[in-house]
Amino acid sequence: MKELIGSIDRITEQTAYIILNDDEHELQFPLELLPDGAEEGMAFTITIRRNKEEEERLRQEIAALRRDLGQA
Repeated sequence: MKELIGSIDRITEQTAYIILNDDEHELQFPLELLPDGAEEGMAFTITIRRNKEEEERLRQEIAALRRDLGQA
């Protein structure tokens, strides 16, 4: 699991732009994913972890699509 720390640089109608503490990377997040009341200048910790269950679901979905295309 990795953690990133960044702060909101600016907010548009539907997007928050978060500058990571390395000052080299910017993430764009839908505003609806941030806590209510999020404002420019606020700092957040973003956790990244692998989701093996979602990987398996996507594998199965892709396999089904490939089967369907092979039968078309």
